[in-house]
Amino acid sequence: MDAIRKACASLQDDYQPPVTFVVVQKRHHTRLFPEVHGKETDKSGNILPGTVVDTNICHPTEFDFYLCSHAGIQVNLPS
Repeated sequence: MDAIRKACASLQDDYQPPVTFVVVQKRHHTRLFPEVHGKETDKSGNILPGTVVDTNICHPTEFDFYLCSHAGIQVNLPS
């Protein structure tokens, strides 16, 4: 935080913008599937990039969510 404040002060003496810290974690073992296969999926059956899940499987009181930030590379077709 000291380094951020010093960098801001180097721009302008009284420059003290609000700073927000965001903690993120990449969860390799969480897999998301569409409720209905073929609906809102790509041609391989993966959920679409940009899909956000913030209900049902998330913590009931903390602000958390799952974000699929890029296209899946594996085919998830039902057997």
